[in-house]
Amino acid sequence: MRAYEWIVCGYFAYLIVLARVQPLSATRRNRVLVVGLVCIGLVLVLSQLRLQLPMRIARDWVPCIYLLQGYWMSGLFFRRPMPGVEGRLLRLDGRLLGALRMDAVVSRTPAPLLELLELAYLFAYPFVPVTFALIHGAGLRGEAAAYWTPVLLAAFACYGLLPWIQTRPPRTIEPPGSMDQRGLALRRLNRAVLERASVQVNTFPSGHAATAIAAALAAGELMPALVLPLHAAAGAVALSTVVGRYHYAADTVVGLAVGAAAWWLTT
Repeated sequence: MRAYEWIVCGYFAYLIVLARVQPLSATRRNRVLVVGLVCIGLVLVLSQLRLQLPMRIARDWVPCIYLLQGYWMSGLFFRRPMPGVEGRLLRLDGRLLGALRMDAVVSRTPAPLLELLELAYLFAYPFVPVTFALIHGAGLRGEAAAYWTPVLLAAFACYGLLPWIQTRPPRTIEPPGSMDQRGLALRRLNRAVLERASVQVNTFPSGHAATAIAAALAAGELMPALVLPLHAAAGAVALSTVVGRYHYAADTVVGLAVGAAAWWLTT
């Protein structure tokens, strides 16, 4: 088994055990059990059988499924927000963003630049598979484990804390801010995507920031010529989470630290 496959098995085993001890509904508990066992079983099948080339390629790409399922399963553990934690995160944001005069900066920033920032947030979803596609396209298919190990470690470290730190995104509990008042088309699109594809709750640390920086660091090590654009894209994703109020500042800062640590620990 590859290192990231051990991480997948460990993460879903953790969720299965946690679902047994936390007060979840029977429906949620059974869903965690079934999805967890399917993902673990898929890892075992793909790692133990002698596979032909198409299935070996599928094995390289199936971590995208583990990543999505890991995110959605963590959302099933959300029961109620923690107002005390939310309040501390909001106060920290108020001091930080107030010192940076963020509302005034956003109000004066040309709309096309703000649209680019919203595009960066939208790109957070395909960033990981697109980056891996670049690795594949560069003829580095044998480096799949070097890429997926830090990415999945970073993602699951963030998702695995959701059952213990339960908060709502700041955009859902704050009054409309300067970004909302600019009438940005991509902001409306991002909100529509979040309503349909997200678990509707916050992850601390930010999974967006953690996976983006882990992917950029891992791919940049394999493709040095792309270090700058990859890191710039990951930085734009991280910045968009805070400016757009998709995450608290603390979520993003800690998420970046988690992603960098995951890459450092696995290199």
